[in-house]
Amino acid sequence: MAMVCGGDLFVRALKREGVKYIFTLCGDHIGSIYNACIDEGIGIIDVRHEQVAAHAAAGWARVTGEPGIAVVTAGPGVTDSVTGVAEAFMAGCPLIEFGGRAPLREFESGSLQDMDQVRLMEPITKWAKTVYEARRIPEYVSIAFRKAKSDTPGPVYLECPIDVLIQRVEESDAVFPENYCTEQEAGGSPALIKEVVKLLMAAQRPVVIAGEGLFWAKADSELREFVELAEIPVQTVSFARGAVPEDHPLALGRVGTPMADVVLALGVKFDFMLVYGHPPLFNADAKFIQVGVDACMIGYNRGADIGIVGSPKAVLRQMIDEIKGAKKKVKRSAWLDQLSSIIKMSEEQAAQSYGADSLPIHPARLAKEVTEFLDRDAVVVTDGGDAALGWFSPRFKAQAMGQMLGSGALGCLGVGTGFALAAKLAKRDKQVLIYFGDGSFGLNGMEFDTFVRHDLPVVSVISNDSAWGMVKHGQRMTYGEDRLTGTLLRPRQRYDKMVEALGGYGEYVDKIEDIKPALARAFASGMPACINVEVDPKPVSPITMAVVRLMGAAKV
Repeated sequence: MAMVCGGDLFVRALKREGVKYIFTLCGDHIGSIYNACIDEGIGIIDVRHEQVAAHAAAGWARVTGEPGIAVVTAGPGVTDSVTGVAEAFMAGCPLIEFGGRAPLREFESGSLQDMDQVRLMEPITKWAKTVYEARRIPEYVSIAFRKAKSDTPGPVYLECPIDVLIQRVEESDAVFPENYCTEQEAGGSPALIKEVVKLLMAAQRPVVIAGEGLFWAKADSELREFVELAEIPVQTVSFARGAVPEDHPLALGRVGTPMADVVLALGVKFDFMLVYGHPPLFNADAKFIQVGVDACMIGYNRGADIGIVGSPKAVLRQMIDEIKGAKKKVKRSAWLDQLSSIIKMSEEQAAQSYGADSLPIHPARLAKEVTEFLDRDAVVVTDGGDAALGWFSPRFKAQAMGQMLGSGALGCLGVGTGFALAAKLAKRDKQVLIYFGDGSFGLNGMEFDTFVRHDLPVVSVISNDSAWGMVKHGQRMTYGEDRLTGTLLRPRQRYDKMVEALGGYGEYVDKIEDIKPALARAFASGMPACINVEVDPKPVSPITMAVVRLMGAAKV
């Protein structure tokens, strides 16, 4: 019989899962995996920092809905990846990280890079294990995929000592598990479905809010059909942004939640990003209906008047059938008109910032120019605080799930290059743009070298306010203008020249009329690109104001 090594078995197990790429940074402990990837035709996307390998694996999951794979070497390879894994853990994003490990025969003897990596990774993963027998590697890989995708998805960690990974075993001794993946399509009880539909149809001011659970259930078409049938305004958040296009006539939920009398929450985690389900973002007296596959998320921070443990896709289909069967049409024109009027008024108020002609360029005006330039199906990655989260994200109108990628509850900066790396690999025919703050760019900007080496023409825009803007504004509001410290960066720093030096395309922009032409040249160049835009450092976004107040830090 043929002899194979542990690295061969690991890569063959990935191949059976449909894996196309691994995101990695080299090291001796994982060399046999690289060798096997060449034989099996799995792409090796080598990055400049292991944190980015983990971010890219999470980005792959955010774009495709399937776990991404990070492969890192022992010791500092694993420790460098911790932030990326932690971001995925708090965001509920499935990735599988494989770590190298010191030889089994030298455990706890002071060998190179010998440390208890599993104990390090346990608090930020759903499952963390060491494989001690080469023949069992395929079995552990299958468990890793099950763990990463089940209930609330998340990262898992698997490692193998180098002497086990290079060990040669009889191919017939290894077992590749079969038929272990099942689709979670369980719905709610018919009685509960009837109760939910009755409550929603009787509501005067209902709202639907859909989150990451809807994304993993791939239930965007069901959501759109349901809200159109029931005429209920909807808000999509987190990974679900764009499940109903954000310029759809019913995409009004973001202003409706404070007034809603009934809230249907589909696959939503009520963490700080949604003010824990409480006022001022939600009506204290509203009835809450919560649907999700993870029972632990029902009633999390906010009690559920009706809770259904089930797939949002299946539950939505049940509710659609129930409404159609009842043949009862509900008109909500007054409620929808009220919300449309509020949104129109808020847009008119925001127009002063987004339409500003002043110089330096207002950060809102930059966001407006960029969103107007992009294709409707462009994939956008946000990586920044006041610049990206505060000004750009509210302006961009996502048209489909997986179109807008940003960090979850960890509030992690530096995700941009990793997420965009994965997005461009998965969507080579789409525009992929990273919208940076200048602070965020500095964290993993060297990955433009990765884009160049792998011929991935990702375009970036830096909203350059010469500061860690969100933190700076918070300091000023809390302690005063004369107490700013650790938040200021060098003015007009030429990050575009850095990208040029790495083999990409760069432009520095300080005039409004030059923004769109610079973007056109960047995309036309066919190279990784950086448009570095000088913006006014003084404006504070409404989101930054809200975050500072939510944290209870501001004097204002």
